[in-house]
Amino acid sequence: MNIVSLNIPYPANYGGIIDIFYRLKTLSDLGIDIILHAFEYGREHTEELNKYCREVHYYKRNTGCLTQFSHLPYIVYSRKNDDLINNLLKNDYPILFEGLHTCYYLGDERLKNRIKLVRMHNVEHNYYRGLAQNTHKSLLKAYFKFEAFRLEKYEKQLHHADYILSVSTTEYDYLRKQYGDKIVLVQSSHPNETVTITKEYKPYVLYHGDLSTPENINNAIFLMKDVVQKDPSIPWIIAGLNPDPSVYKAAEKIPNVEVKANLSHEEMNKHLREALINILYTSQGVGLKLKLLNAVHNCHFCLANANMLIGSGLEDACIVVPDDAEGLLEKIQYYIRQDFPEGEIEKRKAILSNLLDNRKNAQKIIDLLVI
Repeated sequence: MNIVSLNIPYPANYGGIIDIFYRLKTLSDLGIDIILHAFEYGREHTEELNKYCREVHYYKRNTGCLTQFSHLPYIVYSRKNDDLINNLLKNDYPILFEGLHTCYYLGDERLKNRIKLVRMHNVEHNYYRGLAQNTHKSLLKAYFKFEAFRLEKYEKQLHHADYILSVSTTEYDYLRKQYGDKIVLVQSSHPNETVTITKEYKPYVLYHGDLSTPENINNAIFLMKDVVQKDPSIPWIIAGLNPDPSVYKAAEKIPNVEVKANLSHEEMNKHLREALINILYTSQGVGLKLKLLNAVHNCHFCLANANMLIGSGLEDACIVVPDDAEGLLEKIQYYIRQDFPEGEIEKRKAILSNLLDNRKNAQKIIDLLVI
């Protein structure tokens, strides 16, 4: 099958790229012959993908300013590439478009007889409206709002898909109302083959994420200003990719917090498995957060707010916490003094084997490839 990826899906170190890579890998493990078409966007070509794909094709994005002057969303129009459609026409295999970003050719008349699947990582216009709410930069806010408007109009292209793969029950409900029976719930793929929670832990709190994105920047600053410094007796680590200067500035005068940037995969996993408490907090209830999936497989107490859990089915694997700082701090103060119960590990295994088995979710896709 053909897989069209919005970016080069390796290394698998953030959000949707994790989902794409581990789905690709699992499909390959199950015997699917893969031709990968990947757009380049700040990532290097890699031999790793050749282990799982018969062919790998790379395409430049058109990211110039003129690309903005289109009625189509920028994330879609910048991935218009003649080489891509020409390569797709060289075979008659099914096509999996990873993200609305990659759907420029979804409605192309030349592909009308092909089996076409679209993986929706989010309801994109809701995601971009959330980005607009989370930035204070006027120009960026205006761009996010305009892109949300274009994405909402463009989403109707999904009618050209044979199947739409939703990432959570929330997206499933929305998409089913719009596009009917072609919606299939396929939970995110992830790197965890089993629950790896250890019996060893240390009494500190971890918050992690991509600290260059507006939402995670705001979340980290909120936690430091309104929660962390209210109880200096509790140590915290804020870890993630490319922390914004404002994150460092917020941490400067708080002695019980340490900001750790761009940790290796091994270092990040060490903190995930070592911290007694992992805080999973978001102001945007869209999509399915990949760090939630990673946390419930590897972390001890997972304290998550409702927006983080919405549509995931993982409420029983976490401790649900309020959005307000005072209520969140009370939960942290309680659980930082508790021992992690051994029975929780078996409980997690039972929950996750039903919901988040990569092979089961990949098999759902395979079953759709013959109409």
